[in-house]
Amino acid sequence: MYKVDNTIHGCTDAANKFEQMVIHEAERVKPIIREQFLREYILGQGDTDEIFNIYCRTFNVDSLTETRMIILKPFEEQKDLFFLKNIAEQVIGNDSLLLCTVFRDHILLITDILGSRKLVELLEKIRKMVCKCYDYEVMAIYSDVLRISDAPSGYERLNECLGYLFYADGSKVLYENEIKSNKSAPGIKPQYGSIERTVKNGDTEKMKVLLDAFFSGLEASTPSPAVAKTYCMELYVCIIRCCAVEKIDKYMRGIVTIQDSKTLAAIKSFINEKAEEIATANAPRNSKIYSSLIKDTIRVIDENIENENLSLRWIAGNILYTNVDYLGKLFKKETGKNFSHYVMEKRMEMAKRLIVEGKKDRIYEVAEKVGYGSNSQYFSQVFKKYTGVSPLEYKEFARITHTGT
Repeated sequence: MYKVDNTIHGCTDAANKFEQMVIHEAERVKPIIREQFLREYILGQGDTDEIFNIYCRTFNVDSLTETRMIILKPFEEQKDLFFLKNIAEQVIGNDSLLLCTVFRDHILLITDILGSRKLVELLEKIRKMVCKCYDYEVMAIYSDVLRISDAPSGYERLNECLGYLFYADGSKVLYENEIKSNKSAPGIKPQYGSIERTVKNGDTEKMKVLLDAFFSGLEASTPSPAVAKTYCMELYVCIIRCCAVEKIDKYMRGIVTIQDSKTLAAIKSFINEKAEEIATANAPRNSKIYSSLIKDTIRVIDENIENENLSLRWIAGNILYTNVDYLGKLFKKETGKNFSHYVMEKRMEMAKRLIVEGKKDRIYEVAEKVGYGSNSQYFSQVFKKYTGVSPLEYKEFARITHTGT
């Protein structure tokens, strides 16, 4: 008798389905919207006060809520951060996370887990899972307790700490207050010359003491990582000046190693290794035990290296008053070199040092200083035979290694 209007019922069902779809979609995108609001507030994008107020009202967040902020960053560049983000969410739990988002080369998290011990346990778990599953190391820095309203300043402090992980002692999970930073650090005064002399002389024990003092001074001063690397590269150049000329190219490549190093500890280990390697190679010719007569001969050579008339006969007859033939044989026996060759090596090493240090601008001045008088052409021939390059080429090499350009 009465006909049911299926059209009306059909419209109602469709409306209900649409409403349910809208509600479902709203719930689905809600975390995305929440993340975007907090990101914009932290990064200072737009009207931050209004953004934060909307965030608090929309998601029922108290602006005084206490939180901790965490940065997770792979040690190596170009690692997939989304895997790291997923593991962090899984370990910490979405219920405890107010934010977990990708910022450039790191992950930023904000959590309501305030206990330091509990947080460190979770961060260590994240690190181990990433290492096991994806085979790369992750560093973590967590903040002091802060209000959610202070997130922008907290992130700025924590992000700044990333650079100073350069000085970390090897720990992979760090508290922001443990990280050294010193924007107004005074310049240090490295003893480059003293270190270079110990390497050249093969004095490994003294060299180690001076290198330890250098790195201790750097850690105490704590300049920015870029400045610290500059000091280290200058030190390294001083050290590799002491190696054999044919090995220069090999050691020059070490500058890139220093530039790419992530920590001061890695640089220290590398420089110590190369310094000891070069010093050990230099040691044999400096560690011989000479008789008093040969010690006196070497002393006279050192004191008169500028004298172009320096000769074995002059030393034997005018200084030591001994037989020249006997002195020549004894000198060869104890040093392994005849007198003229020994003096030539001394003069060439001194010439290299003068050229590198720039104390003599012109080649003829270097020739005069090392006992070749006005015969700069002969000096250049001997220098090239000894080093494999001309004095001018060696001067250019010194400029490149000193400036790094």
